[in-house]
Amino acid sequence: MGAPIALSWSRLSDYYQCPLKFKLKYLEKNQKFKEDESASPHLVRGSNVHKALENYVVQATSNGELEVKITSLPEVEATKPFVDRFIQGYDQVIPETQIAVNVNWERLEWFDRNTMYRAIFDLIAMRPSDVAIIDYKTGKMRDYDGGPSGLGQLHLSATIALNLWPNIPEVSTTYAYVDHKQTVVKKFNQEDGLRMRKHFEEEHARVNADDKFKPTVNEFCKWCPATRDMCPYSRKL
Repeated sequence: MGAPIALSWSRLSDYYQCPLKFKLKYLEKNQKFKEDESASPHLVRGSNVHKALENYVVQATSNGELEVKITSLPEVEATKPFVDRFIQGYDQVIPETQIAVNVNWERLEWFDRNTMYRAIFDLIAMRPSDVAIIDYKTGKMRDYDGGPSGLGQLHLSATIALNLWPNIPEVSTTYAYVDHKQTVVKKFNQEDGLRMRKHFEEEHARVNADDKFKPTVNEFCKWCPATRDMCPYSRKL
């Protein structure tokens, strides 16, 4: 029996959209699905904003010991007061962190073959009463997409956090739209974590049990790079 298929929210979203796309992109690693982030100005900008905010937290929490070059971007400057509230109000603030967990929701190394879920937390703020997880978003605001079940990325992040820190009574997960100075916030307690844990375990089992990965026709087909020899619904030769 091979290693389980590791999931993240982006992978799970692709599976919901089309299981065949998921298979081609993540299991077969078809080159047509390989994204060149340097070719997209939107992705480059998003990466620059994330890195600048990460550097700001590193510098702000170093007690003056580090001086990190921070890219001067208007959206970064506008987001600093939001970040400062966590730096000043929480006992510990951690910049961008890669989190991987196994089927028991125990933390692993990022590329451990026994990983069940992976997530990147752009900011973690901790104190005895609660943990806050922040995900910076660039570009236009969107309605919170929880997928078919309504349990989306903010729910998955909260489930991971509630299991990693079971003694913390509450976790909040936030989309921070840096271009709009707006947030989407969800709050969860440990009881919520038990319900969501069951859901995401079932979703992981469902993906891993799929041996057909049938294509699903949807509104995103027109942008899918799959060709006719890969997918019967493709419009590309």
